[in-house]
Amino acid sequence: MSVFSWFTAVTIFMTYVVIDMLYARRPFRAAATTSVIYSLLAYGVVSYSQNILYLIPLASGAFFGTFLMVAYKKRKEMK
Repeated sequence: MSVFSWFTAVTIFMTYVVIDMLYARRPFRAAATTSVIYSLLAYGVVSYSQNILYLIPLASGAFFGTFLMVAYKKRKEMK
């Protein structure tokens, strides 16, 4: 396992927040699309970094990106 870098972890986290915010328009399409994308990208992250700990910022970035976008859209619809 390689050394854990906080810079890399934050970069991965922010990347997945943005990616999820772009796909979080329709719930089913977003879930289907991101599950395929994240499966492929998780393999790439682990293969490249050889550190499974980078999957934590990947998953949390995906969660927060979707959560923020769906919450924003719900709030916008309520107005």
